[in-house]
Amino acid sequence: MKLRFTEIKSGYKGERKVSRLSKKSKTKGIIIGILVLAFVFVYILSAVGIVPVSAIIARVKTAVTDGGERFPISINTESTLNTDVMKDSVIVLSTENVSVYSANGKLSYTQPHSYSKPGISLNGEKAVVFDRGGTGFMLLNEDEVVLEGEAEGVILCADYGKNGSYALGTKAQGATSALTVYSKAGKVVFQWNCAYENIVSIALSDNGSYAGVATLGAENGEIFTTVQYFGVDYSEPLNTQTVKGAAPLELEFTAYNTLTLITDVGVYSINRKDEAYTENLSYYSSEFNSCAVSAKGNYVVCLAKYSSENVFEIYVYKPSGALKTTISVNHSVISVEVSDNYIFVLSDSCVTVYRMNGTLLSEISYNGEVYSLHPTDEFIFIISLDEISRCFTYGDSSVEFR
Repeated sequence: MKLRFTEIKSGYKGERKVSRLSKKSKTKGIIIGILVLAFVFVYILSAVGIVPVSAIIARVKTAVTDGGERFPISINTESTLNTDVMKDSVIVLSTENVSVYSANGKLSYTQPHSYSKPGISLNGEKAVVFDRGGTGFMLLNEDEVVLEGEAEGVILCADYGKNGSYALGTKAQGATSALTVYSKAGKVVFQWNCAYENIVSIALSDNGSYAGVATLGAENGEIFTTVQYFGVDYSEPLNTQTVKGAAPLELEFTAYNTLTLITDVGVYSINRKDEAYTENLSYYSSEFNSCAVSAKGNYVVCLAKYSSENVFEIYVYKPSGALKTTISVNHSVISVEVSDNYIFVLSDSCVTVYRMNGTLLSEISYNGEVYSLHPTDEFIFIISLDEISRCFTYGDSSVEFR
């Protein structure tokens, strides 16, 4: 027997009071329902590689929390020295302080400083801010200033390791420069003096057991870069390699036992036990455009190939130094950046996003002047003269600057 709903009785004789949702609650319910349906639909697409899951999550979070309302972030043109991303946060270094903003644009904290020549070095989720003209430094993460300290000499460069250890390259008495590696607790675990060259770049392995140092020197009118590969438990370097005619731009541990050196004339891999370095890419200094290394160790190098038609070639490498793919761009490139899973190309009027295999993911157009961009897998933070805007990594869109 089929029952009609009108035939079902509760036994209650009086009138039933029906609670009514407010118009605002109904609207929110509808929005959430639409988002859930969209999530299910796009999740199915993501399963076949059409839409990244991270892009779905980012859009749902932003829609539910209204996090996008805090953008753009205003910055002071005259005092801002550097901007970058630290994990999912935006870090802004100025002549007076360092400020950290969450992914939705909320100010997490501001730390004042009195450094004469402020510099910054980032390593995925951590950053060290230091005084290139003095001895002061501070270690930061997304949530707080972990440590403020003073080095024994004027600081040349610094690195904050993923395991909490940190290293400083400084001027030294009785030597040209010195490397000092500290434990998470601030104790000296390794020290090395460089007799004749200045240390220009430092890299720490993820577990803090190894350190890499790049020094710049000159002999008979020719510059050269020397890379020292250290184990913190050994007094002598495990490997030493010299590249003639090259000026170091970046030194990173891209794989467990692999140091990657990016210079103005080539890219080189240096493994702990190899007798010689491996040249991954060679080019003229006039061809070099920009480079970037991700927290996962993937890296990209952009070269300008001038001929009858100007073409920019972007070389994408695995952490081991093996070439993954090459992307050709037929318009002017300002710079390239890389997140864990995507490549970002900043041009005169747009940002183009590629997957690591070289396929096009999305394109974001913008108006006005853009100086740099700092991406994550979910968002792109675009830096103009006096503000920071945010857009989604996935999906074609446009950004308006005031």
